[in-house]
Amino acid sequence: MADLALTVPDAALALSEHALTIGQEFPNVETCRRTLKDIAIALHFDLRIVKSDRSRFIAKCSKEGCPWRVHVAKCPGVPTFSIRTLHGEHTCEGVQNLHHQQASVGWVARSVEARIRDNPQYKPKEILEDIRDQHGVAVSYMQAWRGKERSMAALHGTFEEGFRLLPAYCEQIRKTNPGSIASVFATGQENCFQRLFISYRASIYGFVNACRPLLELDRAHLKGKYLGTILCAAAVDADDALFPLAIATVDEETDENWMWFMSELRKLLGVNTDNMPRLTILSERHKGIVEAVETHFPSAFHGFCLRYVSENFRDTFKNTKLVNIFWNAVYALTAVEFESKIAEMVDISQDIIPWFEHFSPRLWAVAYFEGMRYGHFMLGVTELLYNWALECHELPIVQMMEHIRYQLTSWFSNRRDIGMSWTSILVPSAEKRILEAIADAHCYQVLRANEVEFEIVSTERTNIVDIRSRVCSCRRWQLYGLPCAHAAAALISCGQNAHLFAEPCFTVASYRETYSEMINPIPDKSLWRELGEGTEGGGAKVDITIRPPKTRRPPGRPKKKVLRVENFKRPKRVVQCGRCHLLGHSQKKCTKPI
Repeated sequence: MADLALTVPDAALALSEHALTIGQEFPNVETCRRTLKDIAIALHFDLRIVKSDRSRFIAKCSKEGCPWRVHVAKCPGVPTFSIRTLHGEHTCEGVQNLHHQQASVGWVARSVEARIRDNPQYKPKEILEDIRDQHGVAVSYMQAWRGKERSMAALHGTFEEGFRLLPAYCEQIRKTNPGSIASVFATGQENCFQRLFISYRASIYGFVNACRPLLELDRAHLKGKYLGTILCAAAVDADDALFPLAIATVDEETDENWMWFMSELRKLLGVNTDNMPRLTILSERHKGIVEAVETHFPSAFHGFCLRYVSENFRDTFKNTKLVNIFWNAVYALTAVEFESKIAEMVDISQDIIPWFEHFSPRLWAVAYFEGMRYGHFMLGVTELLYNWALECHELPIVQMMEHIRYQLTSWFSNRRDIGMSWTSILVPSAEKRILEAIADAHCYQVLRANEVEFEIVSTERTNIVDIRSRVCSCRRWQLYGLPCAHAAAALISCGQNAHLFAEPCFTVASYRETYSEMINPIPDKSLWRELGEGTEGGGAKVDITIRPPKTRRPPGRPKKKVLRVENFKRPKRVVQCGRCHLLGHSQKKCTKPI
């Protein structure tokens, strides 16, 4: 009990900070009630309310015999209240333990509101610890949890309100960002939420006009009150940064919802392009995704994410030597190199044969995959969705989508400024690879066959380069979209600038075009028109009330899926010397005697 007692200086400070005076005014009776509760908690005494109605508020100290008492009454003709009588001295010893009657869930909610506004991830455990340290009051975990829920609802609205606002929110997106697609769909007689699809005009324009024809598909499960799943199709910009094209939230991950998502994506691209590009799509190739891609993008090259394949291989065989050879096989440029690595693995374990039958190399191996990945093999969208789900799981659906829009807007603005500051032909990541190729090119002897064909000779092998077709027999140029060392040698020998022979998607001009459009702000929800005649572009009408889905979060703490940070790091490309054929260094840095 000793640590709860106020010292003389502490007591004097507390009294001065929470002093009441006769004539002191409050805007309304609720403010008066809250102020007196705060004073009771700060000064560690229990408050007993004698009378509380529209015209007066009377309270006294709960300890028998203590004279402390206050009488507050409504001022005539105005909504304010003022203190009429006050006995401000306590003769009791006050509350002598950590528990305080006035520390209600509502008081907890008000106490943490500012902190939660800045940090929605503020945990109930942290709340009860901070309240004990700052106010000397103990609240239970459930009080802290409910206080946070109430504060979140006051700041962001309830989960139920979020679903109700979706039709109006979609209308605002289409109104403020013309050309964007925003539609919400409900199901059943009760109009329960089923699907939401959003793609901003700025993202559509950037992808169609400047990005490489490559899309990543993935999902993340939400842990909020009504669960759900967020789906995303993301492209990659010229500098290899993620570029979200379309985002959807669905009631649950099902084959039907993936089919719907890819249908919306197909319509989006069909409306905005004269000639549909032949896409390369990367995903984990779950059954629902495979069927949806085959249905709506039958000509697309649909490959595995290399992280997914490599983790399956690692977990299946648990052999470091096999894993190292596997990565050499992954990045092998030709079928001959790939098969030689497979033979090495078979010598170690015959069990890899059925594994390769299940994970066909034509769906992931560099040597066999037919789509253009431009050196992009992993799903960067996985980490993005995981972070969104983590940051937004306690937000209503409209606030979650707004959080995502804020991030997209920030990316567009920052990257637009970065792009304008570059003066080179190619973006920095491509510029670096071109300079490496030019440095390695000096190791080769160049023989010109005709105007466009060159024979590039090294001590170990000869490669044929055609600068008109932009092809090298090593296959690196056509696979990665940037001149390889052999191509650089040929181009330098005939006085050409190797930078000009990179694919257009790697240029600074393309990067600037990607982020040239803006994502416009959306007005505050108090200004939205919740009732109207309907919407354009499909989905629910604005005058339909959408209710939450039937799914509910089960009781108890949700299980966390721990994603290792290293899983999001792209493995380094395995470098193989052109002279000695050993791994780990380039021909330029080779020290082996010829």
